[in-house]
Amino acid sequence: MRGRRIGVAALLVTATLLWTAFGFALWAKRQLLDTENWVETSSQLLEDDEIRTAVGLAIIDRLYQSDVVAARLEQALPPRLAPLAGPAASGLEQVAERNAGRVLGTDAALRAWEAANETAHRALLRIVESDVASGEVSLDLKSLLAQMAAATGLPADAVDRVPPQLASLQVASGDDLQTARDVLDAFKTIVWVLLVLAIATFAGALALSRDRRRTVVTIGGCMMFAAVALLAVRSLAGSAVTDALAEAPNAEAVADDVWAIATSLLRDIAQGSFLFGLFLVTGGWLAGAGRRATALRRTSAYALREHPGLGRAALAAAILLLIVWGPVPWTQRLWGIAIFAVLAFAWLEWIRLRTLEQFPNEPPPRISLRRPRRDDGRAAELERLQTLHERGVLNQDEFESEKAAFLRSGRQSVEI
Repeated sequence: MRGRRIGVAALLVTATLLWTAFGFALWAKRQLLDTENWVETSSQLLEDDEIRTAVGLAIIDRLYQSDVVAARLEQALPPRLAPLAGPAASGLEQVAERNAGRVLGTDAALRAWEAANETAHRALLRIVESDVASGEVSLDLKSLLAQMAAATGLPADAVDRVPPQLASLQVASGDDLQTARDVLDAFKTIVWVLLVLAIATFAGALALSRDRRRTVVTIGGCMMFAAVALLAVRSLAGSAVTDALAEAPNAEAVADDVWAIATSLLRDIAQGSFLFGLFLVTGGWLAGAGRRATALRRTSAYALREHPGLGRAALAAAILLLIVWGPVPWTQRLWGIAIFAVLAFAWLEWIRLRTLEQFPNEPPPRISLRRPRRDDGRAAELERLQTLHERGVLNQDEFESEKAAFLRSGRQSVEI
């Protein structure tokens, strides 16, 4: 018996670790290898006011760093005013910096940003998946430079004279691509391996356990614990990223926002795990022998026996409301809601059969407006003990002992 309990506990701990690792792996895979998610994340970054301003300032700095603006002003000014080209360029740069966030907030700028990120990500995947991971991947900033130049009154050909190294932002070099290739090869299989192993380990714990209902509740708790662990690591890693950028004030100012957006998928995964675990805990509790759970099953016994379709319709309506609400990603995915619906209806049928077996002739519940007497709680507790005895949960000696202890405690409270 003790060995069995130790085995179940070991399997549950292992499954929790595997489930947590699966959460991290799923986030990394979808964030690194899914172009659509990459583009969506980049859009959210540019939609943030502080991040948009920081990106705009970086683009302005690159545009004016090349001395193209000063050269163009020197050509446009009369010879005697040519020495003023430098100060004029500086003044124009200050004006551009004040309008950088507004310019990047336009639909045209957002589309250019999304297109640049999509092109860079597809190039990254193409190089990494090839036989030889060489070269580099850069984010083309020419479209954004052109819009920024037009918004500050610069001629269109000014961007054409910007050096190539300033018109693009390097995303990955050759060494980085080789590392990315190794990561890609790992994540192609490790995500689903972790998922299969976690589910198999949970199933093993359930098969080995003598009290499977309690084990289901524990599995739900493990999933909730894994969700909390994911959120905790996300928070700690975010603090580390912010501290690492302490020497770069401009980056530090937006580091929290960037990290929150870049790891929003990890947060969604954690919330989804917590919600699913909560459903398991709730479902397992409702099937238990506790006083409140038993009373709830007794109350619903008549409806489950005489109107089973009503319970199924109520569950279908609840699932539909969950889809409309969509609190976590899996409630908005066809496969996720399909798996949940199958499990939910299987649980409903099981709890219905269990309730009818326990209360086969339960009459319809009576609604009384009278205030319950104090003795009603004693009667309910004695009835619960009798039910547990009839079901075989308590043997005769245990039943008599529990009954005597309860009656004795009741007399003592009355004497006091």
